Amino acid sequence: MNKISRIFVWTVLLVMLSFVSFGSAQAATQEFQDVSKNHSNYEAIHYLQDRGFIGGYPDGTFRPQDMISRKHVAKLLDQALKLPQATTTVTYDDVPKNHPYYSSIMKLTAAGIFSGGMDGYFNPEAPITRIQMAKVLDIAFDLYMTKQNAFYDVYVEHWGYTHANALKASGVASGYSDGEFRPNEPVTRAHYAQFLYAAIKVKEARPATDQVTKGKAWDLVNRRTFELEKAMRDARMYQWRYSDIESTLRMSATKAFVDGDLKGYFNPKCEDCYANVLPYITNEPLVRFEFAQPDSNTLNVNTVEFQNGYSVGGYVAYQFKKQDNKWKMNSLQYTKVGTKNFQLTINEAKKVLEAEYISYGHKNLVAKHVTTTQQIELDPVTDAKYTFDQYTFNLDSDYGRFKVKFNSSDGFTSFVN
Repeated sequence: MNKISRIFVWTVLLVMLSFVSFGSAQAATQEFQDVSKNHSNYEAIHYLQDRGFIGGYPDGTFRPQDMISRKHVAKLLDQALKLPQATTTVTYDDVPKNHPYYSSIMKLTAAGIFSGGMDGYFNPEAPITRIQMAKVLDIAFDLYMTKQNAFYDVYVEHWGYTHANALKASGVASGYSDGEFRPNEPVTRAHYAQFLYAAIKVKEARPATDQVTKGKAWDLVNRRTFELEKAMRDARMYQWRYSDIESTLRMSATKAFVDGDLKGYFNPKCEDCYANVLPYITNEPLVRFEFAQPDSNTLNVNTVEFQNGYSVGGYVAYQFKKQDNKWKMNSLQYTKVGTKNFQLTINEAKKVLEAEYISYGHKNLVAKHVTTTQQIELDPVTDAKYTFDQYTFNLDSDYGRFKVKFNSSDGFTSFVN
């Protein structure tokens, strides 16, 4: 074997060994030369190593700052999830059957976790970006999207919006201190170890049950609403007809809902293309959220929507139906606030305000109730007068002090000069 051939063989072996367990107790307990105990990702790296998911290089290093490739992400997820062998395969032009990561890539593709490009390539050697990483972890671990607008640079139109928000809500990724997620940055080996470790811990902490949990119910409300909103928003912006998006809508809603009540929410005019036409739920489930599963394929959710710039505030009742192993929105009923209203307590108002302003980036936030006054409003249907409590709070944070009013009837907040 000539010198060039030997160099090539050793290079291939090094790459293959870099994310494969050494298969011995010694390998599982070794300390990497470049990952000290005070390394920010030390615990995550050694957790994965101890379970045989990862190993280092033959020279005793882990190389935490190197970029991680898509094929290595596939291998790690395959090991963590213990996926069954793929019964159907997708042909990638750059992943032949003799590719060392063929099995893992096919398993994740069959599970809907990974996908290639429109050109028929998987790009196994390419580094994975942060938003691609968000997508595969969100799908692989069924993370819950209980937050929205979590990052300044992942806008509502971004294809990875739900995935990035799910990672933030689940505690898998917090983003950067400036409020950005930096979706197009490549992921390092150390950071991916941290993200995967956090996702595994989220899964382990969940109760072992086939019943829908509050987190999952909240996720369905947010995620399905977002998907339906996006389809209708695209139709308004590009002047499509409702019939042009029906097939897309049916991916997130039942045929009965798409053919029936959902049409009433669709406005083809682009007066405010980005305005929500369906209830927009943020922190409301913290104080008003009930759900029930009368059978394995039905989920009923009752919550509220606070008054904001687009909504008058009201009670929201959802029903979801499971079809083809996927939960879809089946109905939505909205009842405006009036003589029947939320009657939020001071403690509930405090909880909502703190969650809202922390999401805006406020730190060391303390909400203190100052006064309560009685206000009068008219019922939007009957014109009957009703009274409600309006709370005044002082909000102290690293941004200074703010004074806000909070309506107990509909959750509306306003600044006090």
